[in-house]
Parts: sequence; C-alpha cells; structure tokens
Amino acid sequence: MSISGAGVEDAVEDEAVAPARGTRVRRRVGYVVGLFGLLTLLLLGAVVVLIAQGSIAIPIGDVLRVLTGQEVGSAVNRTIVLDARLPKVVAGLLAGAALAVGGAQMQTLFRNPLADPFVLGVSSGAILGAAIVILGTSGVGWLSGLGLVSQLGVTGAAVAGAAGVLLIALGIARRMGDPVVVLVVGVMLGYLAGAVVDMLVYYTDPDRLQALATFTRGSVRNVTWNELQVIAVSCAAVLVLSVFLAQPLNALLLGDRYAGSLGINVRRVHFLSLASVAVLSGITTAYCGAIGFVGLAAPHLARGLLRTSDHRLVLPASALIGAVIVLVAEYVAGGNGLTRTSLPLNSVTAFVGAPVILWVLLSGRARRQA
Repeated sequence: MSISGAGVEDAVEDEAVAPARGTRVRRRVGYVVGLFGLLTLLLLGAVVVLIAQGSIAIPIGDVLRVLTGQEVGSAVNRTIVLDARLPKVVAGLLAGAALAVGGAQMQTLFRNPLADPFVLGVSSGAILGAAIVILGTSGVGWLSGLGLVSQLGVTGAAVAGAAGVLLIALGIARRMGDPVVVLVVGVMLGYLAGAVVDMLVYYTDPDRLQALATFTRGSVRNVTWNELQVIAVSCAAVLVLSVFLAQPLNALLLGDRYAGSLGINVRRVHFLSLASVAVLSGITTAYCGAIGFVGLAAPHLARGLLRTSDHRLVLPASALIGAVIVLVAEYVAGGNGLTRTSLPLNSVTAFVGAPVILWVLLSGRARRQA
C-alpha cells in the first residue's frame, strides 16, 4: 500500500506541530498553577498580617504559634488573636470569597458584566430591616414602644428584611423562569427598599443616622464567633454549590438553548444560582453590612488574569481574589493600627479595585486589537 505525497506532507506537518502544541499546553498549565499559588500566598500573607497588626502589634511568630495550636508566652496575645482578630479575618475571607463566586455566577446568568450578588435587591431589604430598628427603636423613635422590634436587634431585622425580598424574588424566578425579568424585578425591589429607607431617614432623629451610615458602609470588625457560624454556613454552601454549577455555567455561556440541548435543566440551574446567591447576599449584609464592589470586581480580575471564561478556573480564582480584596481593604480601612480612625470598607474596596479593573479591561482590549 502506497502513501501519497500529500499524505506524507500532512504527517510531517502534524509531527512538527505536535511538540509546539505540547509546549503551549505545558506553559499554560504552569501559568495557571503559578497564578493560583501566588494568590494562595497573598491570601495567607494577608491573613497573618491582618491578625498581627492593630492597636496592639503582635509578633508574627506568636500569631503563627497560636494558629497552629502551640503555646505562646503571653496569654493576652493569645486572647487578642483568637477572640478579637481571628473572627473578623475569617469573616472577611469567607464573605469575600463567596461574594466573588456569587458575582461570577450572576454575571454569567444575566449575561451582564455589571451584575453582582446584590442585583436581586436582597441587600437593600437587609438595609431596610436594619434601618427600621436603628432609626425607629431609640428612646424617641417611632417604634420605641414595640419591645419585640427592639429585641429583634439590628442583625435579626436585617435578616428578616433580606428574607422578605428573597421570597418575593425567588417566587418570581420560579414562576417566570426568565433571568432578565428577575433582574428587573430585583432592581425595582432595591429601588423601592431604598426609597423607604430615605423616607425613614427624613423623618428620624439626626443622632441615629450615624449608626445607619456605619452599617451600610460594610465592616467585618464586629463579627463574633457566634455570628461567624451563620456566615460560615451560608458562604460554605455557596462555595460548595458553585463546584457543581461550574460545568452548567460553562454551557450557559453559549446560550440557554445550547445548554438545554446538552441535557442541562436550565431553569434548575437558574433557580439554584439565584437562591444561593440571594441567601448569601442577605446574610453577609445582615452581619457585615453591604460589602460592595467585590462581587463585581473579582470575577473580572480572574478572567483577565486567567485569560479564559472557564468557570472551573474562574470560580476558584474569583474566590481567592475576593478574599484578598476584602482582607487588604480591611487592613487599609483601619486594621493596620497606624491610625485611630476607621475608613468605610466599601470606599476602600472601590478605591483600590476600580483602577485595577480598568487596567484589566483596557489591557484585554489592547490584546484583542493587537
């Protein structure tokens, strides 16, 4: 059996291209592994530094010994690490990671690069619940006579407000099944809750406004171990669920019809993503305030650094980046112990992250045009 000249040329060409393709694959794998390694080191470094720095500086060696269960010379340092600083660091890590993963899911689900976990209006419901307690249950507040509302507390009221908006949004999502309709409804609910908060602010005692402003600006500084248990469960649920949703979300990148042709239950994926992210945004807002920008910025950073939209890579990278953003922002906002004043966490996340996002978007456009 003879082989034609064209067949020989094709075989030689394939043999020449194969090593080059293998080299590109190895470089790609090495780049991805190196990037995840770098992000992990940045996260660990941010955790240790944020625990060590504060109004009382603690040696990094003592921090590492406490975290690894070893004995330290100062019982005060051990108490500060375990009871004062570790809860806020863990809360910031979990909230940042889960908000980033939720933002990546929302951007894919709604095919909107500006979507984030708060797009459903659940955080606005949480702020409304908190505002009712903060502004209405003081000594001269218009709800001061209702003991039940006072006993509910700011966090409980925020959870209740978030749950109310969540039930409305999920009911519409289950009935309509169209993510665009759910998006519009979520935005409208957010505007409605914001309007009610503005009316409460207008008619309330000016001395109570500072407490509401502090709540809405986001902070992980006051999280306790008991509150952290609730945050950890909700954040862990979103992160675990994202592992199972990565492949369906990849199919949704090419459209709902294509995903359905692959046997994927598109409406179930929509509902699970919306439900998990809505619960997450409500819980984090209730306990940590509205930590904005992270869910919007981290997924874009992950896609820009990885140069891919594959959710099997984008979701874990977004989690690492989101956690690093929140911890670094907390350090800049006042966790460094260098200043007596504390900046709003939201302001720092936007101030640090916005230039980075612009750089990623502009550099990506320049690469496409090259």
